Amino acid sequence: MMGFERMLGVGVAVAMVAVCNGEWADPPYPTDQAENPVLTQIAAIDITDPPMINLSPLNIQKEGVISAGCSHAGDFAHQMHITWSSLVGGACVFSGQPYHCAAKMFPGDELVEASVESSVPNCDGCPDGKTLVYDHCKNHPEWVDVGMLPDYPRRICGQNPITKTECIDDVENLRDDRVYLFRPTHDRCYRTGAVANVQALYGQMLNSPQQQIKFVNDQPFPHTLPTNSTPYFNHSNPAGFDGPGECLRWVFPGVQWAGEFKATNVFTFDQTKYMDDNGVGINKKGFVYIPERCKNANTGVSCRMVLLANGCTGFGGGDIDWAKYGEANDIVILKPCVGGYVNATRFPQAHEVQRGLLDVYGQLTEEYVMQSAPHMKFMGKVLKAITGW
Repeated sequence: MMGFERMLGVGVAVAMVAVCNGEWADPPYPTDQAENPVLTQIAAIDITDPPMINLSPLNIQKEGVISAGCSHAGDFAHQMHITWSSLVGGACVFSGQPYHCAAKMFPGDELVEASVESSVPNCDGCPDGKTLVYDHCKNHPEWVDVGMLPDYPRRICGQNPITKTECIDDVENLRDDRVYLFRPTHDRCYRTGAVANVQALYGQMLNSPQQQIKFVNDQPFPHTLPTNSTPYFNHSNPAGFDGPGECLRWVFPGVQWAGEFKATNVFTFDQTKYMDDNGVGINKKGFVYIPERCKNANTGVSCRMVLLANGCTGFGGGDIDWAKYGEANDIVILKPCVGGYVNATRFPQAHEVQRGLLDVYGQLTEEYVMQSAPHMKFMGKVLKAITGW
């Protein structure tokens, strides 16, 4: 292993399963097996210091960009798809909550006293002095009125025409998009019904939901984005469920099987060029995997792209599985990273952002899903830089 590390210039990291927004969920394995690293750990190559490049426009197909992620990154993938629907043409959401749900009060909600300890500093519809139960859409999906979910993206920017700038792209862009949803049966972070509510939201915004949405909810995994090496709940052997491949074959019909990962096609880029604020948790560098045939925009090869926004310090683990499909199918894997400095004086209730997560709770601004919000604006700039759109 040491020789392999030196050859690639990589380190070795350990990826764990069953993480709820950066914190461990209930152990997915029996107590007497919890110390067995074979059952609880997946060794993965982690490329932390690849060559740095300047992002420049690649030959990316229009409608050829999708967002994907799990847990808070799944929330964000869904968020990006709706907010930036002029740039993002589909989504793969592995355990995610509905758009703007985390900060929206529904008639069935039980409210709590607002305080500086709350992770829900902004609430749409709450009376003064009250706020929402943290993770109400994930832990209490029965409180969510799914009929109300489309109202925010449809109305908040004005109607006929849209009057608010840096807001949300026209929801009509979503009509023909394809969406892959996944919730494992042993997910203790997103309770039964949480991801079904995402399906219900999309069902009200797509032309033919039954043909455009694939919802997999029968796989016995814990909370995770499974790859071929991931074992089922309470098992040690790889289950052979290919999450990245299942996603890509649905959103990009015709995608072939995975190919060979090439470490030399991983690059880093300077994210500070796209930051308006250095105190909102955005990392200084991001990562991108550019397949061999996509490196030269002038060759005539038309490529697609997956946006994998997350908290990160390297390119490894499940990223490799996405990259294998990227190499074989001309799909760029773009990995912008959060997990940077957060100004706690300005954002005292940004508890999850301070832990390296994306803002899917409205902890940086009440308009957290809009294009003007810190994380959303940054992601839009990065997408525009690499597509030239």
